[in-house]
Amino acid sequence: MGADAQATYTGAAGYDPNRLAQLEENVSDQVKKGTYDVNANLALFRLYNFAPEKANIQAMATVLIKAQMQLPNHDFAQLLHLIPERLQEEQPVAALIALTQHLEGARFQAYWQAADSCRDILSSVPGYQDAIRAYIALAISSTCQKFSKQLLGECLMLDGPAITKLIQEKKGWTETKAQNGREIVLFPRIEQSAVRTQGTAQGGMKIDMAQLGLLLQTVH
Repeated sequence: MGADAQATYTGAAGYDPNRLAQLEENVSDQVKKGTYDVNANLALFRLYNFAPEKANIQAMATVLIKAQMQLPNHDFAQLLHLIPERLQEEQPVAALIALTQHLEGARFQAYWQAADSCRDILSSVPGYQDAIRAYIALAISSTCQKFSKQLLGECLMLDGPAITKLIQEKKGWTETKAQNGREIVLFPRIEQSAVRTQGTAQGGMKIDMAQLGLLLQTVH
């Protein structure tokens, strides 16, 4: 967006309903070009908050999907704060909120089950599944030193060959076997430290450690 569009982000112009079409068009451009403009999206949601009767649920859902792809950044939470409660209960907005809660709660298998019911809208944004898998992999590798390979595949919704390929591609990830013969994935300590630092700079990784603890019980 140019300098004129930038004026929609702040000040009185940010609450001008005449800017809606421009900002909604920008959402479509983000999907087509594979870009992401959180400031423009926040400006759009502020307008929706100011005039909820003008809200475009499809555009709102697309923005939320793009924000979900930015996890562990807290863009989704910022946007959610601007959505009127009535609109939070409409579909597919309500479904996207539930999906994010599953992800942040480390309920990864439940996430994939729920995502299947709204796969049409999720697949409308290129790169969505790759971004979500990257977040899940980051969440697990930054909080665990080892993890069941089978469970990792379930958390990432990847089959045997695909999860093996991912492990080979990830720097420092290695495979071993537990005493009971179960295949285990080991994560490097240096990577865990670096990711924690990154997560802190971004506001902290919001992960349900108790839920991850339950997952870890399957390793032993």
